[in-house]
Amino acid sequence: MAVIGEQFVGQTSNEYREKYGFSDKIDYKFKTKKGLSEDIVREISRIKSEPSWMLEKRLTGYRIFKSKPMPTWGADLSGINFDDIYYYLRPTDNKSSSWDSVPEEIKKTFDKLGIPEAERKFFAGAEAQYDSEVVYHNVREDLERQGVIFTDTDTAVQKYPGLMKKYFGEIIPPTDNKFAALNTAVWSGGSFIYVPKGIKLTMPLQAYFRINAEKAGQFERTLIIADEGADVTYIEGCLPADELINKGDSLQRIAEVKEGEMVQTHTGKFHKIQKKFVHHHSGMMLEILPLSKANGFKLTGEHPVLCIKRNTVLTKRRPRKSWNPEVSTLALLKAEPKFVRADDLREGDFIVYVAPTLSEQSQEFDDITLKILGLYLAEGSVSSNRALGGIKSVAFSFGKSKKEAELATKLNTWIHEKGWKASMYKSKRGYYTVTSYDKELIDLCDNHCGRGAELKLLSQKIMRLPPQKQKILIDAYWEGNGSVHERNGKKMLRASTASRLLAYQIQEILARAGIFSNLNLRRGSIDFIFGRKIMRRDQYIIEYAEGREMGEVRGRGNQFFVPIKHIKRYYFDGDVYNFSVARDESYLVKGFAVHNCTAPIYVSSSLHSAVVELVAHKHAHIRYVTIQNWSKNVYNLVTQRAFAYESAHVEWFDGNIGSATNMKYPSVYLKERGAKGDIVSIAVAGEKQVQDSGGKMLHLAPDTTSSIISKSVSKGSGITTYRGLIHVAKNASNVKSAVRCDALLLDENSVTNTYPYMDVQRDDATITHEATVGKIGEDELFYLMSRGLSEEEAMATIVLGFIEPLAKALPLEYSIELKRLIKLDTSNSVG
Repeated sequence: MAVIGEQFVGQTSNEYREKYGFSDKIDYKFKTKKGLSEDIVREISRIKSEPSWMLEKRLTGYRIFKSKPMPTWGADLSGINFDDIYYYLRPTDNKSSSWDSVPEEIKKTFDKLGIPEAERKFFAGAEAQYDSEVVYHNVREDLERQGVIFTDTDTAVQKYPGLMKKYFGEIIPPTDNKFAALNTAVWSGGSFIYVPKGIKLTMPLQAYFRINAEKAGQFERTLIIADEGADVTYIEGCLPADELINKGDSLQRIAEVKEGEMVQTHTGKFHKIQKKFVHHHSGMMLEILPLSKANGFKLTGEHPVLCIKRNTVLTKRRPRKSWNPEVSTLALLKAEPKFVRADDLREGDFIVYVAPTLSEQSQEFDDITLKILGLYLAEGSVSSNRALGGIKSVAFSFGKSKKEAELATKLNTWIHEKGWKASMYKSKRGYYTVTSYDKELIDLCDNHCGRGAELKLLSQKIMRLPPQKQKILIDAYWEGNGSVHERNGKKMLRASTASRLLAYQIQEILARAGIFSNLNLRRGSIDFIFGRKIMRRDQYIIEYAEGREMGEVRGRGNQFFVPIKHIKRYYFDGDVYNFSVARDESYLVKGFAVHNCTAPIYVSSSLHSAVVELVAHKHAHIRYVTIQNWSKNVYNLVTQRAFAYESAHVEWFDGNIGSATNMKYPSVYLKERGAKGDIVSIAVAGEKQVQDSGGKMLHLAPDTTSSIISKSVSKGSGITTYRGLIHVAKNASNVKSAVRCDALLLDENSVTNTYPYMDVQRDDATITHEATVGKIGEDELFYLMSRGLSEEEAMATIVLGFIEPLAKALPLEYSIELKRLIKLDTSNSVG
């Protein structure tokens, strides 16, 4: 049976707290008073309508908890105040088997974490726990037909009392330690799984856990039983489209943007996509239509948008007849934009268009070259002549006016000044064309502007030129394709293009020059050219007022504050996408700044004290993976133990990245001949984090084997500690066990400790133990940086290489997530 365990959310570094640091306003159906007493224990049992035997187990646990002192070894736990914790919070009255029937405010939380998407793509069943209660549970019907039981532990107490009485608290009794006793007294939620004899599950089961309330405790109880020869995968955790995303050189559909690519953020800078999320959304979708209507974009209601609320910058003058109350320009320009949920936006609010700040000098483009490229955008095309064997040519087409003739003549002169060959001729109808077969010119136009009216696109090199250089190209483009007209006493400049992406690029270039241009779409229509019926393409109209702001738009630095003209709402059923972006956790949609849409960040501490009990019967296989990423205000104190019977195999994969203090030592009791246990542990301790982890193997029968592999990474004031136990009983002959501990220190201040303990009562046992401690050397960093990596990227590359052999043991989704979390957690270790 393969069990893949827990991932808990809550990274809290400055760069990522926005992503995971939200909390939701929940109207709890029931909440106990703070603190723990026998009355509280009885109240929890009463609310759950539990049988008397479970109440007795709870009361026994409570009495043992009160009698046991706090542990004095390991991490400092003096910050835990048991009297300042809510031990039970019920967010909803009913558990749901349909995602649509989960209460909306709770569903939003887990939607952000991708639960429905993960279930649909990867899991045979899923369960979601919010604070103290499971709010959602689903399992495939074919598993139920095979006799597989997958439910929450509360339901198991009511429906499967025989199994619960037999196994609950037998693997981890309340006498084991103070926190196991606490869990026994106040447990709520968790998973119960029973896999019948010989049943092998090919898809994993998963549960998700979330602490939402401040000063709350979560005390789930998980019990998994694999009968003889059974096999199951269980994942207890959380993993955390069509809009156009600004990538610097272009815009791209969000569904096509890949992890590792660079996107522009709300600061105007470019940063790497660390993680791309996708999940299915059935519900309300918003379409935000700003003054520049072709910049309209769609998003779900909880997605934050950078905004200045109109009611915060109103003028004191008496309102005039206008579509919205007037604003004070001075107040608007002094206001600081903030990220606001999309469903809190109103018509008239100002959303923020951001011009990029990055520019690169290039000797490849002199002024004449840029003028030629500008006219190519307006009037040029590259084509192949099949009759001449596919020879390519570039042609620039002009009208028959005197101005057009002069422009064609100038272009012909510029091309010859660059040393390229071209010819200019006038058609019978009086139109002018400049044509060239020069490969260098053709490649220049093709590589930096594309070909085809709808596919023209400026290259990254052009998009990253300084604004004054870009202005030369745009002026030439406007000369070839633009027009000037008067509107309300203002001189308006207008141009059009059939290329949607080129239109957005031109808008971005103008923004870098301090000009906000209006972008609108004119739909294609039927027309006649020289008597021939044609279908005109859609045209994107780019328009701006010379020397003046566009309407109500105001600019400050590289930001333009653009009013929302209209907000549409409609039902949507399909996939939606989101990114985690390095440093800023934001990106631009058609130029407008939005934030990444996950455990809340509080100053006060929370306590997570779970118990996980596994039973692997004869020839069964259990694999349980924990990737713990709790917020760094959480004490994560978990007891995990497995019993392995004849020829059974139990694997623990224990990844610890989050929490303030983590103490977790999964163990395997090898109870019968041929049993096997493996523990793999990864711990990353950042600033002010204590990761105290390891594992225990108890060989209680002959021919048993085990291994413990521990990898730890420390930085700053972070402390990693390995604690391990290998016990070989007197009757356990022919035992083999191997322990390896590798630690990596990222700087001079970080600390790592190793406390192995061997209790071997047989001379024929084969026990090995290896330990290494290493530091990242300057030579390693220098080598990687000489290959083009930044110091931060070089550091992350070394760390990921260090843990790579263990990450391979995870399913692909979790391997990627683990590496991403470790990369994010170590990114602040440089500079």
